[in-house]
This record gives sequence, C-alpha cells and structure tokens, in this order.
Amino acid sequence: MKKLTVLFFLVYFLNPMSLKAEWIKLFTISEGDLFLESSSITREKNRIFYSQLVNYNQKKKNNVFSFISHSELDCNNLMIRDLNYELYSKRMGQGKNFYTGTPSKKWKKFANETSAHFLNKLLCERVYKNN
Repeated sequence: MKKLTVLFFLVYFLNPMSLKAEWIKLFTISEGDLFLESSSITREKNRIFYSQLVNYNQKKKNNVFSFISHSELDCNNLMIRDLNYELYSKRMGQGKNFYTGTPSKKWKKFANETSAHFLNKLLCERVYKNN
C-alpha cells in the first residue's frame, strides 16, 4: 500500500504541468513523517536532485523538530548523498533555522525492498530526462 501511495504522488506531482510547489507526504517512519518537495526535483543526465523533510514525532535533544536535506541521486547505481541540510525548531521546516550544514557527501546505498530504495528507483524511472 505504501508503494502504491508513493507511486500515485510521484506520478501526479512529477508532471511538468504541476506548477505548485509543496511538500508531499510519502510515508511515516518510526521517528516521524517523510516528505518530498515537488518543486525541488530536477534531473541532470543520470543525476536527480531533490529536497526531503523529516518531521519528528518528538523534539530531539538538540531541540530539532524538523530536518530538511538536499540530496543528489545517481541513477546508474541508485546511490544517494546529502549535499546540505538544515535543522529547524518547529515542524515542516518552520521556526528558527539554527543550523545549516554540509555533510561529508559520502555516497550511500539502501537495501532492496526498503522505502528509500523504492523511492530512489521510482525517481530515476519517472523524472523526465533533460536530454
């Protein structure tokens, strides 16, 4: 069911005629909800760039209630890396942005049958190529 819901939202919101930027809730994880920003999705050859947001169920020790990361996906091997991120004091990327960071940019690969792997595969298959 999760995969079907993700598929519906990605097919609908990745349509180039979609002009409205918004956070699309993809699924719920143990610590909170995962969203994808529809207007952030771009493709450059075999790379896809997008932003995702995690809303935590409970405030973290460092007063974080939401986390936005900007990621790069390599469609040749479905590996991903975070390019930068922001930490917020309220849900949905609201409130004080008290940290903007640049991660190590190491590539990571998710195991088959995980939600992250499914999302990455779907993005690579459904986002239109510019060339």
